[in-house]
Amino acid sequence: MPPPVTPIVSATAPTPDPRVGLRPGRWDAAQAAWNMRMMSTTPPKGKTLGSTHSDLAFSGNLVIQGNYNGFDIYDISNPSKPVLMQTYLCPASQNDVSVYRNLLFMSSEATNSRSDCGFEGVPEPISKLRVRGIRVFDIGDVKHPKLVTTVQTCRGSHTHTVVTKQGDDANVFIY
Repeated sequence: MPPPVTPIVSATAPTPDPRVGLRPGRWDAAQAAWNMRMMSTTPPKGKTLGSTHSDLAFSGNLVIQGNYNGFDIYDISNPSKPVLMQTYLCPASQNDVSVYRNLLFMSSEATNSRSDCGFEGVPEPISKLRVRGIRVFDIGDVKHPKLVTTVQTCRGSHTHTVVTKQGDDANVFIY
């Protein structure tokens, strides 16, 4: 059981602004957080190390981190010690992620995105191998995510929003 978290609550912004003069850095950047406390830092590993990690989705005790090489699934049952459960390689940008039940939706707008999640790119200007739109994964078994389908859009999907209708458990809408 993780230790209880005590909220830091203040309605007044700090003065002077603590962001002024912050030290830049990739792994050692200075911090200025108002009403927040960092619980942990977990650097990326393997093939996701050099890619941009830009998006998060939460589902129960899981956090899914989208990155330009795919996504990582972490167990955050203990927020101060996240456990990497799975890395799924599937390059594209933006790889914005959202979760609805066991389904993970991931945006893809890059021209190098392949339907088989390969790293080879797609050299032809028009190709059935290219994916620009939404990828849908089944993450019911987080250690073995499965690509279910892709939904092509005209120019891809940089980011998306998932919406449900109250009382309608059979449908989910993405825009």
